Amino acid sequence: MGFDVMGHEPKTEKGEYFRNNVWWWRPLWGYVAKHCQDILTEKQIKGGCFNDGILIPGRKARAIGLRLRFLIDQKEVKKFENEYKKALDAIPDETCDLCYGTGRRDDEHVKGECNGCEGKGKKRPWSCSYPFNEENVREFADFAIESGGFRIC
Repeated sequence: MGFDVMGHEPKTEKGEYFRNNVWWWRPLWGYVAKHCQDILTEKQIKGGCFNDGILIPGRKARAIGLRLRFLIDQKEVKKFENEYKKALDAIPDETCDLCYGTGRRDDEHVKGECNGCEGKGKKRPWSCSYPFNEENVREFADFAIESGGFRIC
């Protein structure tokens, strides 16, 4: 599952389409929501968490893109990326729920080493599956500026 973000009235090819899978989209949209609360309505912020076609009009889309570029230029996005990664790295591994921490399975699906934890008995929590980086923010900012507004589908 992913988020297909379609330019409403694209100015250039860059503004036609932006896509993230669900893992990349959630942290990106969370960052946008946090830093663009004065641009977006509460309905638009919430609507960005779902792929049901909410429209972000052209002026707002451009304002979002310019705000993100400003934050990139100010090194705020890179700072957040580093803090985000550090916070994820600090989360301890959890007991594998497929093998109950044994590292081995003997069920109808797997006989032998657990494929959920590669035999370790521990694995990274789901919360660590949501990456964030400056490059993704930059690509979205460029898209937003050139999109003429966008729909999140």
